[in-house]
Amino acid sequence: MKSADNPPTAGAATRASALSPATWVAAQNIFAQGFGLLLFAVQAPLLGPRAFGLITLVMVFLGFCEWVLEIASTDALVSVRNIDAQHYSTMTTANALFAATLGVAVFAFAHPIANLFREPELAEILRWMSALPLITALASAPNAASRREMQFKPLAIRVLASTLAGGIVGLLLTVMHFGVWALVWQAMVQRIVNVSVLWRLVDVPFRIGFSRPHFLELWRYAAPMMISQTMSWSASQIPRFILGLFLGAGELGLFSLASRIHEIVLQVALSPAFAVARIRMRDYIDDRAGLPAAMNQLLRQMGLLCFPLCIGCAAVMPVLFKVWLDARWSGGVVVAQLLLLGAMPYVAHYGLSAVLLGMNRQSLVAVNSTVQTFATIVVVFVFAPLGLTAATAAIALRPLVTAAIPIAFAQRHCGIPARSVIRAQAPVFCAALLMGLGVYALEWSLAGRVAPAILLTALIAAGVAIYAGLIVLLVPELAAPYLVRLGLRPA
Repeated sequence: MKSADNPPTAGAATRASALSPATWVAAQNIFAQGFGLLLFAVQAPLLGPRAFGLITLVMVFLGFCEWVLEIASTDALVSVRNIDAQHYSTMTTANALFAATLGVAVFAFAHPIANLFREPELAEILRWMSALPLITALASAPNAASRREMQFKPLAIRVLASTLAGGIVGLLLTVMHFGVWALVWQAMVQRIVNVSVLWRLVDVPFRIGFSRPHFLELWRYAAPMMISQTMSWSASQIPRFILGLFLGAGELGLFSLASRIHEIVLQVALSPAFAVARIRMRDYIDDRAGLPAAMNQLLRQMGLLCFPLCIGCAAVMPVLFKVWLDARWSGGVVVAQLLLLGAMPYVAHYGLSAVLLGMNRQSLVAVNSTVQTFATIVVVFVFAPLGLTAATAAIALRPLVTAAIPIAFAQRHCGIPARSVIRAQAPVFCAALLMGLGVYALEWSLAGRVAPAILLTALIAAGVAIYAGLIVLLVPELAAPYLVRLGLRPA
């Protein structure tokens, strides 16, 4: 039975999980991104770039609660050391009020927004989807309760269930020729199931109430994270806003495809490790002797998957588009390649942000995010008039240039030398680069001689084989656990 007096905790069923937290996070991200990609593979040829461009514009205005409010409030609830039930009820109430206000504002200004982008259909879509902020805002309390106990199973289950439910609805409506409304209801169903399943699985009493002392305590942690997440959200959404104004929904749809592939890489390769490391790094607050080694291991583990995905996918992208999409999407090939290559510096951004958050340096993460955002906005505003490719190239270069900021913060406030950040990533980056060159050479030699689908399969297989061999040679300590699991090396 749920107690009204004790702090909420994740359900007892989750404690029985034998899988590690990182495994659950990785499983949810791999399923969500993999299933989403398969769904997109069916929907994209049927709906075309414009439909996805319209939904991208909608999320420019409605995605704030998912990008900022939920993440900041969840992090605040995780950061409070002595938590009680009023922390959860206060945060739920504050989130609901803010989200409801945002939803009403979007509903009221739907027509002016649609006129701004010269897309009349956008007004009705905005009105229907204006309920999303309130739905999303209700997830922070059970989300935080589960994370505090390192119980990631409920979080994984809610992602699996909501992604599947929303995907099925979206697919059915797509094949029934509902057009962009298939994507609208896909998003609606996904969010509703997401929140419902999470409240069902996590043992947190749903309460509405407000305590000013509890809110002020939470705000101390939430404010820097809200700044950080607002900057991250702005860095993602304001470029879409600008590109939509200059280039229209069709070109924005091409950019959204490239961004989706870019996001898949980040969610699969970086987010699981970041979600766990952000909490585990707290172990070094009082004893930092082991922090440099932990950071080194984190960056290598992140790069181990991120680098080959970025370089390998960029190499096979032209063949993938031939197999997957029709001519309407051909303009997205170079855009996708650029954004994939631009994802590699995020290993340093994510890894060092986890370290700084673990040390309760939320303000530094907020400063970093602010700089990243303004740099991105300036870059897009300057280069968008030159076309989609020029703007995307500038966006891709930005994280590489600005990676110096979190590196400097980590060196000054955590005692981590800048050279160790680069050194930690160098071996896996070299392995991925050599793999990419090998795949590109194979693609060049076989192009036009075999069918695109066969060529794509051969390139992927060759890339996996080359990279695995190089990791065994260049970074044997990282390869050892996998060789043991495969029975190729004694434990």
